[in-house]
Amino acid sequence: MASVRKINTENGSVLILVLWILAILVLLGLGLGYAASLEQRLVSYQRDRLMALYLAKAGYVRALVELSRDPTPQADSFLDSWAHNPEAFQETALGQGRFSVSYPLADDGGPEGVVHGVVDEDRKINVNTAPKAVLLGLPGMTEEIADSLLAWRREKLGLRELRERSFEVLEELLLVDGMTAEAFRTLRLYVTVYGDGRVNLNTAPREVVTALGMGEALVGKLVRFRQGPDGLPGTTDDQVFTRLANAAQELNAFDPLAPQEAAQLTNLITQNRLKVTSSVFRIHASGRVRDGKIVRSVEGVVQRRTGPSRSLTLLAWHES
Repeated sequence: MASVRKINTENGSVLILVLWILAILVLLGLGLGYAASLEQRLVSYQRDRLMALYLAKAGYVRALVELSRDPTPQADSFLDSWAHNPEAFQETALGQGRFSVSYPLADDGGPEGVVHGVVDEDRKINVNTAPKAVLLGLPGMTEEIADSLLAWRREKLGLRELRERSFEVLEELLLVDGMTAEAFRTLRLYVTVYGDGRVNLNTAPREVVTALGMGEALVGKLVRFRQGPDGLPGTTDDQVFTRLANAAQELNAFDPLAPQEAAQLTNLITQNRLKVTSSVFRIHASGRVRDGKIVRSVEGVVQRRTGPSRSLTLLAWHES
């Protein structure tokens, strides 16, 4: 009987050991399965992020195409396919995702919104060349910030020696004394570090032409001329200034100008503050996969050359 009890005890111990081994193997299997599942999800996530990035780059390339085939080299306006083109740039399907090309805009007389297209930097005030009077006319600007901007542009090398210094990227404005994040968010819609300092009369928002020195009545006439009878930018009835020399006459024929208004526009033209073309463009493109759960963005600033080739040169690039 003692022998039988010993055998039963040994069998019970073996059974318990086997059960523990099975439990450990099950736990190991579950752990390996979870690790494999997690790795698969990570691989899938990285693949989708890469796909979203290339979708954004596809949107960027589409914008380059529209800029290259602009049929009206003598003038640039909201009528151009690069400027306002939802069919080409709004949630365009490609492969397993979509891309968009857009920019924020404080619409003339309307709320701030999003336009599906490319923004020309020539519609903005160049902070590297603008005088103090123009800077002070911009939304969000204070005299302290304007003085600090001018001081930045006149860098001191010694007690008497000064040199001209330019802002290389717009974000450098945040380093200027007195500049706040709120002021920068307001200003960035209306200022640039690119271009020759002249502003495109066909695309400049009312805040920019007001800062240049146009009165409220003249600005209203300018906006109504550009938008045409329907009062909307980027539609077929828009009117475009094709020659700067004729701008005052064309605007006067549309809505007669008071002598003071005519003088304001003529002065800006003679001071070489205006033009009707654009040469530098900012392209912000985003790619989306998984119904927008994964988004990547790219932004490029390009300069378009004049002439038949309309060649484009990349000035700045950023991915996020």
